[in-house]
Amino acid sequence: MKQEMAGVFDRGAPAYDRVGVEFFGPIGRELVRRAGLRPGQRVLDVGCGRGAVLFPAAEAVGPTGSAVGIDLAPTMVELTRADATEAGLTQVRVEVADAETPPLPPSSVDAVLAGLVVFLLPAPLDALRAYRRLLRPGGRLGLTTFAAQDPLFNDALRAMAQHLPENRRRPPTADQEKFFATPELTAALLEAAGFEEIVVDEATFQSRFRDIDHWMTWAWSHGARALLEQIPADRLPAALADATRVLTRSGEDIALTTTVRFTFGVAADS
Repeated sequence: MKQEMAGVFDRGAPAYDRVGVEFFGPIGRELVRRAGLRPGQRVLDVGCGRGAVLFPAAEAVGPTGSAVGIDLAPTMVELTRADATEAGLTQVRVEVADAETPPLPPSSVDAVLAGLVVFLLPAPLDALRAYRRLLRPGGRLGLTTFAAQDPLFNDALRAMAQHLPENRRRPPTADQEKFFATPELTAALLEAAGFEEIVVDEATFQSRFRDIDHWMTWAWSHGARALLEQIPADRLPAALADATRVLTRSGEDIALTTTVRFTFGVAADS
């Protein structure tokens, strides 16, 4: 399952966060802002994608600090590494690695940031415990998860999912509901992983699209691709037609509002 998801993001990497939609960038910048990084600090970004968190974090810690990004999708890593080089961010390192088992020494970083990734992991509690071991005492974990998708987005995906073959229709992952459905559940997860001084807050972000083709290009560029790839090619036109009816039923421009949960915790003394 993990490798399958990595393959989805690997295939979407060239367009990921590069289709002219304000989505991952604003959320990543806000996570870094709330993390309060300082020059000279060492930060790990797990599931770094195309750098929505990694690059603002690198700017925050400056050339005297370090920012390591890891991702399981090789193409994502290759492209993000090239972007870092082009931007002259010598403090950035990008490597292929599993977000559940980052290959860094214990107590080696001041902050671990995880932007819209932990709910995708098969064992999120184990991953958070791994992050706790990497943090120095008093180091900070910051992560984002979805508090609420725009109903239009959910309705559009459900409409398209009706075109899946029967044996490919699956309910949402249990871990999303078990660990991330409410602020209380997410806070309890961090506490179980060895974090204290836990703070949970939410913010909303709006993404606008020129037309349905722009929305579809965006959908193919991120995790929704996992659904789209499973729809048989001969059913895709009908699936798109159904999504179009949902997204344009108000008669206005397509705009989605996403509520994102920001959760922070401090690594407790061992």
